[in-house]
Amino acid sequence: MTSMPFADPIYVTRPFLPPLQQFAEGLSGIWESRQLTNNGPVLKRFRSSLSLYLQTENVALFNNGTQALQIGLQTMKVAGEVITTPFTFVATTHALYWNKIRPVFVDIEPDYYTLDPEKVEAAITPFTTAILAVHVYGHPCRLEAVEDVARRHGLRLIYDAAHAFGVTVNETSIPRYGDSSMFSFHATKLLHSLEGGALTFADPALKVQVDLLKNFGFKKEMGTATAPRFTPPSAGNLRRWNVLARTRWRNSRTRMPLHTF
Repeated sequence: MTSMPFADPIYVTRPFLPPLQQFAEGLSGIWESRQLTNNGPVLKRFRSSLSLYLQTENVALFNNGTQALQIGLQTMKVAGEVITTPFTFVATTHALYWNKIRPVFVDIEPDYYTLDPEKVEAAITPFTTAILAVHVYGHPCRLEAVEDVARRHGLRLIYDAAHAFGVTVNETSIPRYGDSSMFSFHATKLLHSLEGGALTFADPALKVQVDLLKNFGFKKEMGTATAPRFTPPSAGNLRRWNVLARTRWRNSRTRMPLHTF
C-alpha cells in the first residue's frame, strides 16, 4: 500500500472554511445593518474586492454560476448554435438549453482537457454565433488560438471559468480574455460563498442590460434573487482565501493521491 504524503487525506470536494470566530465577526455587521439582500454593504464590498482582484470593473454577482452564464448569454443575444465542450459539468450545457441554443460539441485536447481550437474551427457553420469554452482544473484554454478563431469568424467568445478563479496568463487576469467569463462560488470551489456566482464582461455597456435581466426589469434597485447567500466580509479575507486556493492548485500539480467523500 502506498504511503500517504500527508497525515490527513485531502478531500477534493471538501469546502475550505474560515475559522468560526472570523465567520461570526463577519456576521455581526450583517446583523447590525439588518440588510440581508438588495445589494447590501457586504455584497458591495465583495464586488469591489473582486473587481480589484480580477482586474475588471465589469463584475455582476449572482446566486450561482449557472444563472450568471444564462443571463450572460441573454445579454449578448447569443442564439443559434454555440460550439462547446462535453468535458464539463452539465450546467454549462443547461445554460445553453435554457436560452434555446443548440450546443455543438467538439473534442478536447489530450494534455489539459480544454477545447481543441482546430476542432472548433472545423465545426463552424452559418448558424454558429459563439464559442463557449471551459477552463479545466485551473488550466486555461489555448487563449490565443481560440480567440483567433472567434475573431476571424465574428463569433462571441464566452468562458466558463468556474475552475479558474485566481488564474493569470502573462500577468493578466483570466476574465480579461474573451467577451465574458463566468465564475462559480459554489461550496466545492477554491473560493466560495457557500453558494454564488459572478459574471465578468469586456463591454461596460452590457452592465445596464445585465442589471435589468437579473432584477426583473427594475432599473434603480437590485433584486433579492441574485445575491450570494454569504460573501467573505472583507478584502483581507478574499486575499487569505486566495492563499488557500493557490496552495490547493499547486498541490494538484504534484499528482499526489487525492481522496473523495
